[in-house]
Amino acid sequence: MYWMNRILIGLAVGFSCLSMLAFAEESPFQVGPYVQFLTPSTAKLCWRTERSFQSVVDIRHDGVDFDSIPVDSSHDPCVLLQGLEPKSKYIYQITLFSGEKEIKSASHEIDTAMNYTKYPLPDYASIFQDDRNESRVETLANTILTAAGVSKGYCVIYGCVNGRLAYELARQSEFTVIGFDDDPSRIQQIRRQFIKNNLYGVRFTFHHAPSLDQLPLPDAFANLIVSERMLLEGALPGCAEEAARILRPSGGIAWLGWPVQNQRTPDVEKLDDWLRGVPYPIARNQSDDVAWLSFRRPSLPDAGSWTHQYGNPANTANSGDTLFGASRTDHMSVQWLGRPGADFGLDRNPRMPSPLAVNGRLFHQGMNRLAAMDAYNGAILWTLEIPDLRRVNMPRDAGNWCADDDYLYMAIQEECWKINAGNGKLEKVFHMPRRIMESTHEWGFIASQNDWIYGSCVKKGSVYTEFFGNESWYDQTSGYGTGKICSDLLFACRKDDGRIVWEYEGGVVIHSTIALRDEKFVFVESRHPSLKELKTSRIENAELWLDQYLVCLDSATGEKIWEKPLDTHDGVVVFFLAMTDASIIISSSSQGEYHLYSFSADNGEFNWHSSHPWPSDNHGGHMQHPAIVNQTVYLEPCGYDLKTGERITESMGRHSGCATYAATSNALIYRGDSRRISMWDFNTGEVTSWFNLRPSCWLSVIPAGGMILAPEGGGGCSCGNWLETSVGFMPAKISLQ
Repeated sequence: MYWMNRILIGLAVGFSCLSMLAFAEESPFQVGPYVQFLTPSTAKLCWRTERSFQSVVDIRHDGVDFDSIPVDSSHDPCVLLQGLEPKSKYIYQITLFSGEKEIKSASHEIDTAMNYTKYPLPDYASIFQDDRNESRVETLANTILTAAGVSKGYCVIYGCVNGRLAYELARQSEFTVIGFDDDPSRIQQIRRQFIKNNLYGVRFTFHHAPSLDQLPLPDAFANLIVSERMLLEGALPGCAEEAARILRPSGGIAWLGWPVQNQRTPDVEKLDDWLRGVPYPIARNQSDDVAWLSFRRPSLPDAGSWTHQYGNPANTANSGDTLFGASRTDHMSVQWLGRPGADFGLDRNPRMPSPLAVNGRLFHQGMNRLAAMDAYNGAILWTLEIPDLRRVNMPRDAGNWCADDDYLYMAIQEECWKINAGNGKLEKVFHMPRRIMESTHEWGFIASQNDWIYGSCVKKGSVYTEFFGNESWYDQTSGYGTGKICSDLLFACRKDDGRIVWEYEGGVVIHSTIALRDEKFVFVESRHPSLKELKTSRIENAELWLDQYLVCLDSATGEKIWEKPLDTHDGVVVFFLAMTDASIIISSSSQGEYHLYSFSADNGEFNWHSSHPWPSDNHGGHMQHPAIVNQTVYLEPCGYDLKTGERITESMGRHSGCATYAATSNALIYRGDSRRISMWDFNTGEVTSWFNLRPSCWLSVIPAGGMILAPEGGGGCSCGNWLETSVGFMPAKISLQ
């Protein structure tokens, strides 16, 4: 069934491409279309055109007409799709009317099995008809949600009374609510009430905890903590240090209040003692009838961010995460598991872009779709269905997205989309510097640093999107699939308004060699004159390895700092560049060998060269990406001193099956022992693995936020009984700070 689905998808994509070719030359579509699910039965379909058109959206379901929605004249409409059934597939097509002429989009699919939105809840009064204070509780819930500034993920009720506040918090938000109390009779009564109304177990669970001083929850889990007992009765539940323990880092908040105009107000001295174990700043305020205190958990100490394809714009495949010293899989514990599953993505083999993780959020690409998730509890925050998103064969290209604390930036055809990381809203669209190029080129490379977005222009139709069939394993040693994506123009633009800051045009720039670090923007370009004349930017010509230069630009101005002629072994299989403060590392692969070259980041002067044989000529053994950590560059199976080039190991953890490496401060993460997700300890040389978990065929397991994050990427693999689930791991011992 899995392979039949893959075949049907491949055929659908093929017909879609033919449809696109039929009208591509005159297509007025500038952005989209794209779809965002709003509720389990509704979705928002949006697009933009060069001018206003009257249009109609035709939708089919199970081969028959489902709906036809007329759209008033507009250049940026958003259409509400209603009545969508769960776990169903719909096909939509947009027709634009220009006089008597009709312009049709390609046909695109909406799969509601990928709709993870929460079911809305009925009115509060219908559930708790005997509640005389329902308006007060409704107001209190609104006050908490507004002040806390969070509305998705998991809300923990730390001490329950009757579940009424818990219910109202969920009704006004998208929270899943988990309640705890040390009084079993209260928990039983609340459960009966919620079961009676068919609510229990979907968005609500309530548990008896023998002691509220120690809840059966993992560290660093909850987005919001409130207490019914404290707010409604003035009681101090458990200890505040326990609430601090379970708060999610990077903004998880405890918002706790108590009544001030009756005898149930906590004693000030007892309150101060209760708060003594909280290591975070505590804010206090007061309304007419309620006093409030709150504390928010900051980022974990020494936690890294995975903001680009190889961790950072310097391509080191290292987020800088220490994992609190963890270097083995048995130093980690499961933090969460669940969605998305294998049906969300492509097959594992086309070597898709890596996930990203920053500021407590995890971003994961699937089959022309993406999901934003809470990194600490796995809650899906939002999803987008984007038919033009797909790019594959990352070893011969650069990632098609990057992120900072607040935004996700995606290269989609001719533009860069700036997406609000918190809610998935498309806030801005940035264009390439020369609008005339939009008819011949699309946005290729993308990176983020400081106030700028960096991009490149590649000829249309060059990037890899093919994902079905043996050739689309992209495991070849030569020929098809090894062609490097190269750009004709580099540029930088401002993050706030997209204004172009600088442009650079020289030879063709190899995407897999572009790296940024602080003020330096470094890349390899070939200035052989024949390459600019090619009709494609997917280049496997021998001339790519002639007339090469290593170039360094000022990342803020685009001015050339230095350049050096370059002559390395041809990177026919793969050709990568990574950069540290002091060094530039180039790795090339061909004819059974890896070659590593080191150059000075200050002036491009040659430092050293070394080489070693491939571990194998298949299943990724000939195309590994280097990982740089602790002044060592690792390229399977060897590690080299970054300064001298001295070989310091020949026995790093060996890969098994396709995939490449990611580094933490103490270990490499990769597909190792018995093809499972493994960790290799730098210091002991030991390899440990997780049973029946596998990554994608390139890079889908990343260290970030103090965790190891593994959104499902192995779907379709036939070489083991794999658990096709997304999972997050947390070090067994972390600091409360």
